[in-house]
Amino acid sequence: MAEQLPYWNAETLEEVVSYRAKILGPSVWAAARPDAGPIISFAGGLPDIPSLPGEQILKAARVVIDREQKEALEYAGTFGTMPLRQEIATRSSEIEGVPVAVGQVIISSGSAHGIGMVCETLLDPGDIVLTESPNFPGSMRTIRSFGAEQIAIPMDEDGLRTDALEAELQKLEDQGKRAKFIYCIPTHQNPAGITLPLDRRVKMVELAHRYRTFILEDDAYGELWFQENPPPSLFALSHGDHGIKVSSFSKIIATGLRMGWVMGPEPLISRLAAVRYDMGSSVFQGRVIAEMLRNGDVDHHIANLRGVYARKLERVESALARYCGAHCTWRSPKGGFFLWLKLHPGMASADVAAAAMQRKVVVGQGPQFFADGQATNHLRLAFSYVAMEDIEEGIQRIGEAMAEVAGRA
Repeated sequence: MAEQLPYWNAETLEEVVSYRAKILGPSVWAAARPDAGPIISFAGGLPDIPSLPGEQILKAARVVIDREQKEALEYAGTFGTMPLRQEIATRSSEIEGVPVAVGQVIISSGSAHGIGMVCETLLDPGDIVLTESPNFPGSMRTIRSFGAEQIAIPMDEDGLRTDALEAELQKLEDQGKRAKFIYCIPTHQNPAGITLPLDRRVKMVELAHRYRTFILEDDAYGELWFQENPPPSLFALSHGDHGIKVSSFSKIIATGLRMGWVMGPEPLISRLAAVRYDMGSSVFQGRVIAEMLRNGDVDHHIANLRGVYARKLERVESALARYCGAHCTWRSPKGGFFLWLKLHPGMASADVAAAAMQRKVVVGQGPQFFADGQATNHLRLAFSYVAMEDIEEGIQRIGEAMAEVAGRA
């Protein structure tokens, strides 16, 4: 009997996998995670490990089990657990300065899942999405997976250029087309660290109204400001109409919880729930987070995190001035996890990243941050995860890598 090849091989897979799977290819998406071995990593947008609120989570979990075990260990429906939705609606009404109803909130398994739900509900192959560039590669990957065409809207030192956005929207209208939505991270942007000023936010909302589209606002870092509260969100400026806001507890509590939420107009939130095929995100974890919001632990924890990340940024910038100032420039972020370094002309970011890796330091770089694949000579430093005691040594090694590449250039 002739030997038969295994049924599941590369050729068979290409015959049976879905349209979305073919778009994405065989590579597995993995968000940044801690690097193995004696490496100093500025690559991952991850929270500070010593600051994880284990005791507060344990305390809230004990309360939930003692007080509401039955409800916490049952299904809660596709909108997510009601106590968490209520706490988010109440707290968001205070933060946003506009009323947010429970019906405007749906719980997701992190902000990436929330963005995926929005895309699954709204995108068809061939739809057009306007995406600020540079941007978070995970979200761009999700949008691409639904067969949408992404048009890059460039940024300057103040964030998304609303003049370029207006020109692209008008160009589409002249062609008889319309953008399905505009995707952006207006506050403490990933990777650039920029916070979009109020006048541009107002202009974006006005453009969304005029051209009959809306803004998908990714707000994973919005509460991690250092000196002053950022401008009102695009969701708030549009009164929850032309702005959909996706947020996450990953950066303000812990990534391992995998809990986030989407806020938007009630009719759209209902359609997100209608498309959803599961019975909602973790009810138990949702009730634990609701208890932490109710007892004030989340707000106290966020206030502590602001101080931790502000001190880390101060140390990073001090070391950059000492070791890297001759080879790059940067703009100090007002919050969040990231510094965006612009290398001097003639220095390629890939070369600097490779030279840094030889010195056991990891940084973020490359075309993955750009919707059009047109990478610039920038490096992203995530200062949130690296240990405070490793910052100076890590930046010194990056400076040595820059000097090596500059010498070759």
